[in-house]
Amino acid sequence: MIEQAVILAAGKGKRMKKNTTDPVLLNTPKPLLKVKGISLIENKIKPLIEKGVDVVVVINKDDEKAFKEALKDYPIKFVYQGNETGTAASLYSSKELINKDMFLVLMGDDLIDYDTDNVLNLNEPTVFAAKVEDVSNYGAIVTNEENEVIDILEKKKSGEGLANTGIYVMPKEFFEIYNEIPVDEKSGEKFLTEAIWLLRKKGIKFKVKTIKRWIGINTPEELKKAEETWNPK
Repeated sequence: MIEQAVILAAGKGKRMKKNTTDPVLLNTPKPLLKVKGISLIENKIKPLIEKGVDVVVVINKDDEKAFKEALKDYPIKFVYQGNETGTAASLYSSKELINKDMFLVLMGDDLIDYDTDNVLNLNEPTVFAAKVEDVSNYGAIVTNEENEVIDILEKKKSGEGLANTGIYVMPKEFFEIYNEIPVDEKSGEKFLTEAIWLLRKKGIKFKVKTIKRWIGINTPEELKKAEETWNPK
């Protein structure tokens, strides 16, 4: 049973703010933008809190006031991302608050539809995927016959496939191998996909499970489309 979850919400949302004059988009952290009247991050927090999960939200210092005000009604813990950037660096910031062997990791700025009970009952490292018609704009998950992740190809594959949603059941060994994660030469960031590769080399294998629906939201156009098409439970 998964008892802890970390939601990564420290990103700057640069693509959402690019080429827009909308004051809401310019001044609101992306995870706090709303679809159907509820913020993207609340869509994650609410069902987890209802199931008794201990939720940690990673934010950056600049957004502290906005997050604490918007989420004041939830019994969550906040932690601040350190000097390093990237999804792996963001997750590592939660090290002192995570004490379970397995924990859930989610992104704070997308929309997901999954069976909460099934996810929380998992007890093995897992990468959650969504079936998409074209994986060229995503990390394409490659599996073997045992349904184990053997690679995640970032924007290197096209056509129908399994897209990495950025949702994981992560083992605590992540914190032990963090310093081995290479810094991406182009972005200067440390990514969780590299952590999964390192953990696999050390004998920790990740299975793949698909979720019912996932909408990545990076631009104003994608936010608008989500408002038009998302059907909350």
